[in-house]
Amino acid sequence: MSDSSERNRSGTGAAPSVDGDRSSAAAGERTGLDRIWYRSRLGVAVIVLDVLLTVALVAAASVAVGAPFVAVDGLASGIVPPSVPLFSLLGALGFVFTALIERFDASVGTLVRYNFRLPAALPLGVGIYLLSDVVLGQGVDDVPLVVGVVFLSGLYVNLAYKRLGALGRRLLPSGRGEGDAERGGN
Repeated sequence: MSDSSERNRSGTGAAPSVDGDRSSAAAGERTGLDRIWYRSRLGVAVIVLDVLLTVALVAAASVAVGAPFVAVDGLASGIVPPSVPLFSLLGALGFVFTALIERFDASVGTLVRYNFRLPAALPLGVGIYLLSDVVLGQGVDDVPLVVGVVFLSGLYVNLAYKRLGALGRRLLPSGRGEGDAERGGN
Protein backbone atom coordinates (compact mmCIF):
# COMPACT_ATOMS: atom_id res chain seq x y z
CA MET A 1 0.00 0.00 0.00
CA SER A 2 2.90 2.34 0.68
CA ASP A 3 4.20 1.73 -2.87
CA SER A 4 0.96 2.93 -4.43
CA SER A 5 0.81 6.02 -2.21
CA GLU A 6 4.42 6.84 -3.16
CA ARG A 7 3.47 6.57 -6.84
CA ASN A 8 0.56 8.93 -6.30
CA ARG A 9 2.86 11.46 -4.65
CA SER A 10 5.38 11.18 -7.49
CA GLY A 11 2.81 12.47 -9.95
CA THR A 12 1.81 9.41 -11.92
CA GLY A 13 -1.81 9.78 -10.91
CA ALA A 14 -2.34 6.03 -10.54
CA ALA A 15 -5.07 5.17 -8.09
CA PRO A 16 -4.34 2.60 -5.40
CA SER A 17 -5.49 -0.85 -6.40
CA VAL A 18 -7.16 -3.60 -4.43
CA ASP A 19 -4.77 -6.15 -5.96
CA GLY A 20 -1.71 -4.33 -4.62
CA ASP A 21 1.45 -5.96 -5.93
CA ARG A 22 -0.12 -7.47 -9.05
CA SER A 23 -1.18 -4.08 -10.36
CA SER A 24 2.24 -2.55 -9.71
CA ALA A 25 3.90 -5.48 -11.49
CA ALA A 26 1.52 -5.09 -14.43
CA ALA A 27 2.21 -1.35 -14.57
CA GLY A 28 5.96 -2.01 -14.63
CA GLU A 29 5.79 -4.50 -17.50
CA ARG A 30 6.44 -3.33 -21.01
CA THR A 31 4.10 -4.00 -23.87
CA GLY A 32 5.37 -5.60 -27.06
CA LEU A 33 6.28 -2.33 -28.78
CA ASP A 34 7.79 -0.75 -25.65
CA ARG A 35 10.35 -3.51 -25.13
CA ILE A 36 13.96 -3.10 -26.17
CA TRP A 37 14.28 -4.42 -29.72
CA TYR A 38 16.90 -7.11 -29.01
CA ARG A 39 14.75 -8.53 -26.20
CA SER A 40 11.72 -8.95 -28.44
CA ARG A 41 11.13 -11.54 -31.11
CA LEU A 42 9.45 -8.95 -33.30
CA GLY A 43 12.40 -6.57 -32.98
CA VAL A 44 14.93 -9.26 -33.82
CA ALA A 45 12.78 -10.39 -36.76
CA VAL A 46 12.62 -6.83 -38.13
CA ILE A 47 16.41 -6.48 -37.88
CA VAL A 48 16.97 -9.87 -39.53
CA LEU A 49 14.67 -8.84 -42.39
CA ASP A 50 16.51 -5.51 -42.68
CA VAL A 51 19.88 -7.25 -42.83
CA LEU A 52 18.65 -9.74 -45.44
CA LEU A 53 17.14 -6.94 -47.52
CA THR A 54 20.38 -4.96 -47.27
CA VAL A 55 22.48 -7.94 -48.35
CA ALA A 56 20.14 -8.65 -51.28
CA LEU A 57 20.15 -5.00 -52.41
CA VAL A 58 23.91 -4.68 -52.12
CA ALA A 59 24.33 -7.91 -54.07
CA ALA A 60 21.95 -6.65 -56.74
CA ALA A 61 23.84 -3.36 -56.96
CA SER A 62 27.33 -4.84 -57.06
CA VAL A 63 27.04 -8.16 -58.89
CA ALA A 64 26.85 -7.97 -62.67
CA VAL A 65 24.35 -10.50 -63.93
CA GLY A 66 24.74 -11.57 -67.54
CA ALA A 67 21.56 -13.60 -67.89
CA PRO A 68 18.27 -11.71 -67.91
CA PHE A 69 15.71 -12.69 -65.31
CA VAL A 70 12.04 -12.89 -66.15
CA ALA A 71 11.02 -10.65 -63.25
CA VAL A 72 13.76 -8.05 -63.79
CA ASP A 73 13.59 -8.01 -67.59
CA GLY A 74 10.68 -5.53 -67.71
CA LEU A 75 12.28 -3.09 -65.26
CA ALA A 76 14.99 -1.89 -67.62
CA SER A 77 12.52 -0.47 -70.15
CA GLY A 78 10.79 1.85 -67.65
CA ILE A 79 11.29 5.56 -67.08
CA VAL A 80 13.33 4.99 -63.92
CA PRO A 81 16.26 2.56 -63.95
CA PRO A 82 16.26 -0.21 -61.35
CA SER A 83 19.22 1.39 -59.54
CA VAL A 84 17.04 4.29 -58.35
CA PRO A 85 14.69 2.37 -56.02
CA LEU A 86 17.59 0.11 -55.08
CA PHE A 87 19.77 2.98 -53.86
CA SER A 88 16.91 4.82 -52.20
CA LEU A 89 16.11 1.68 -50.19
CA LEU A 90 19.79 1.24 -49.36
CA GLY A 91 19.88 4.80 -48.07
CA ALA A 92 16.81 4.22 -45.90
CA LEU A 93 18.30 1.00 -44.54
CA GLY A 94 21.48 2.94 -43.84
CA PHE A 95 19.43 5.30 -41.70
CA VAL A 96 17.87 2.40 -39.79
CA PHE A 97 21.25 0.94 -38.92
CA THR A 98 22.94 4.24 -38.06
CA ALA A 99 19.97 5.22 -35.89
CA LEU A 100 20.29 1.91 -34.05
CA ILE A 101 23.99 2.54 -33.53
CA GLU A 102 23.15 5.86 -31.88
CA ARG A 103 20.24 4.43 -29.84
CA PHE A 104 21.05 0.76 -29.43
CA ASP A 105 18.45 0.34 -26.69
CA ALA A 106 15.60 1.64 -28.87
CA SER A 107 12.19 0.09 -28.43
CA VAL A 108 10.48 -2.13 -30.98
CA GLY A 109 8.04 0.70 -31.71
CA THR A 110 10.94 3.03 -32.51
CA LEU A 111 12.46 0.37 -34.75
CA VAL A 112 9.17 -0.05 -36.62
CA ARG A 113 8.95 3.74 -36.97
CA TYR A 114 12.47 3.77 -38.46
CA ASN A 115 11.43 1.09 -40.92
CA PHE A 116 8.53 3.20 -42.19
CA ARG A 117 11.21 5.22 -43.97
CA LEU A 118 11.73 2.32 -46.37
CA PRO A 119 8.48 2.75 -48.31
CA ALA A 120 8.76 6.54 -47.95
CA ALA A 121 12.20 6.46 -49.59
CA LEU A 122 10.90 4.88 -52.81
CA PRO A 123 8.75 7.75 -54.15
CA LEU A 124 11.32 10.22 -52.86
CA GLY A 125 14.13 8.51 -54.76
CA VAL A 126 12.06 8.33 -57.93
CA GLY A 127 11.10 11.99 -57.54
CA ILE A 128 14.72 13.05 -57.02
CA TYR A 129 15.72 11.08 -60.11
CA LEU A 130 12.98 12.61 -62.26
CA LEU A 131 13.76 16.10 -60.95
CA SER A 132 17.44 15.62 -61.74
CA ASP A 133 16.45 14.46 -65.21
CA VAL A 134 14.69 17.79 -65.71
CA VAL A 135 17.48 19.88 -64.15
CA LEU A 136 20.46 18.11 -65.75
CA GLY A 137 18.83 17.17 -69.03
CA GLN A 138 18.19 13.83 -70.66
CA GLY A 139 20.48 10.90 -70.05
CA VAL A 140 21.18 11.09 -66.33
CA ASP A 141 21.34 7.30 -66.15
CA ASP A 142 25.12 7.44 -66.43
CA VAL A 143 25.64 10.21 -63.86
CA PRO A 144 26.87 8.69 -60.55
CA LEU A 145 26.07 11.94 -58.75
CA VAL A 146 22.35 11.35 -59.32
CA VAL A 147 22.50 7.87 -57.79
CA GLY A 148 24.44 9.33 -54.86
CA VAL A 149 21.78 11.99 -54.32
CA VAL A 150 19.09 9.29 -54.49
CA PHE A 151 21.00 7.34 -51.82
CA LEU A 152 21.28 10.46 -49.63
CA SER A 153 17.57 11.17 -50.06
CA GLY A 154 16.87 7.67 -48.74
CA LEU A 155 19.29 8.24 -45.87
CA TYR A 156 17.69 11.55 -44.91
CA VAL A 157 14.04 10.93 -45.80
CA ASN A 158 12.48 13.43 -43.39
CA LEU A 159 14.91 16.21 -44.28
CA ALA A 160 14.54 15.57 -48.01
CA TYR A 161 10.73 15.72 -47.83
CA LYS A 162 10.91 18.98 -45.85
CA ARG A 163 13.39 20.59 -48.27
CA LEU A 164 11.51 19.44 -51.36
CA GLY A 165 8.28 20.77 -49.85
CA ALA A 166 9.93 24.14 -49.23
CA LEU A 167 11.29 24.17 -52.78
CA GLY A 168 7.85 23.32 -54.15
CA ARG A 169 6.23 26.13 -52.17
CA ARG A 170 8.77 28.60 -53.56
CA LEU A 171 8.64 27.46 -57.18
CA LEU A 172 5.02 26.50 -57.69
CA PRO A 173 2.14 28.96 -57.54
CA SER A 174 0.34 28.93 -54.23
CA GLY A 175 -3.15 29.35 -55.70
CA ARG A 176 -4.14 31.87 -53.04
CA GLY A 177 -5.02 34.60 -55.52
CA GLU A 178 -3.97 38.20 -55.74
CA GLY A 179 -3.40 38.60 -51.98
CA ASP A 180 0.13 37.18 -52.21
CA ALA A 181 1.33 39.93 -54.55
CA GLU A 182 0.04 42.62 -52.20
CA ARG A 183 1.90 41.08 -49.21
CA GLY A 184 5.16 40.97 -51.10
CA GLY A 185 4.91 37.37 -52.29
CA ASN A 186 6.70 38.22 -55.57
